Amino acid sequence: MQQEFPCGPGAGCCGPVGQSEEEVLNLKESIEKNLNIPVEIIDIKKTKTWRQQPEILKMLQSFGFGAIPIISVDDKVACAGQNYTINEIISEIKKNIN
Repeated sequence: MQQEFPCGPGAGCCGPVGQSEEEVLNLKESIEKNLNIPVEIIDIKKTKTWRQQPEILKMLQSFGFGAIPIISVDDKVACAGQNYTINEIISEIKKNIN
């Protein structure tokens, strides 16, 4: 999801949700480089294909946009949220690759 500022840029009540284009591209390139697998980026605000994945739908219903980014492998959530480093995300993906 494109980075948004629900309370306005620089507001003290909450931070931004979503990721900047640079963050998304960096994550995509890191995963592809380290794991040699293709990565598909889905912007949840622009497409509804994620609704066909029950685990992702459940994450969003439970945690809202705070759950993004949601990293899935074969329709299974590997990790979610912004608390993961790129190395941790890669490690979680490795655990879920068949």
